[in-house]
Amino acid sequence: MAKKKINIILLLVVLGLWGTVGYRALNRQFSDSNVVFEKQNSKDNVTINQINKDTFKLEKINRDPFLNKQYNTVVTTRRPISNYLPVKKIITPVVQKAIPNINWPTLTYYGYIGSKERNEELVLLKIDSKLCKLTLNKPINGLIVKKKYKDSIEVFFNSQTKIIKLK
Repeated sequence: MAKKKINIILLLVVLGLWGTVGYRALNRQFSDSNVVFEKQNSKDNVTINQINKDTFKLEKINRDPFLNKQYNTVVTTRRPISNYLPVKKIITPVVQKAIPNINWPTLTYYGYIGSKERNEELVLLKIDSKLCKLTLNKPINGLIVKKKYKDSIEVFFNSQTKIIKLK
């Protein structure tokens, strides 16, 4: 009995929806097509937002990023012989001085040991076949361990730095 009442109510709702859809479609089809358009004055409602452009100056790059060479630009002035000669730019490559080869000791990184009592970490590093325990930023024979990473350390020796990977 309850199912029958629910079905009747749903059938009435569906018929009501389709009835309104049909009424609106037929009403537009057969009604008067006299539609009044009011023309609004478009000048009254217009607001103009001005966009200010961001400007910046591009500077000439004096270094070739691929060849790692520096360039100097030399500008020559116009010759008094002819007024039609353009200004020429001559680009000359400047080779950087070679970095002196410093004899690094043979370094092998074996890991680190953490100490909870002293709050310091010891780095196990083999320097020329000698196993040493180094702490950060303390020099031994001119060799300083600057930073410790998960898989490598950064070592400073004679004003040069190297990164030594874990073995």
